[in-house]
Amino acid sequence: MNDESSSLSLNRRQALGLIAVTAGGGVFLSSTARSAQNSPYAGLALFDAGAGVCAIMPEVTEGPFYFDPKLERSDITEGRSGIGLAVRLQVVDASCRPLVGARVDIWHCDAQGHYSGYPGQGDGQDVDTSGQTFLRGWQKTGEGGVVSFATIYPGWYRGRTVHIHFK
Repeated sequence: MNDESSSLSLNRRQALGLIAVTAGGGVFLSSTARSAQNSPYAGLALFDAGAGVCAIMPEVTEGPFYFDPKLERSDITEGRSGIGLAVRLQVVDASCRPLVGARVDIWHCDAQGHYSGYPGQGDGQDVDTSGQTFLRGWQKTGEGGVVSFATIYPGWYRGRTVHIHFK
């Protein structure tokens, strides 16, 4: 985790998961914003089932990366305090058909902006969460390609906007 900005492309599964979270979270842009080339959303590809095409989202910075494949669970909080957040998303294939049995990994920082599993965090670089696994987990999608996680709203840390990682 550093303050340098890099721009890496999402892989297909990350993009489809992000599309599903955006659509499932009720964040919809008007059709005017979708088509207007001068719109701040002009570079975004939106999920529009009526169009029959699933498009990829814009580039974002990746990492820090998920590291524990044994954490199959829906509640990833491990008792961390914060504002509760229910994340429900649908994974679809390139033809917009739901994928049943797809593995979805999720991880993010806590309300103070600290990730589990890393030393040298915080403004003073004195927060060490090595060996901890809070706010990390995975599940396989069920019927309709849907998966749900119970978590908390992530905090902010310097160099990144508030975000949740999916893979």
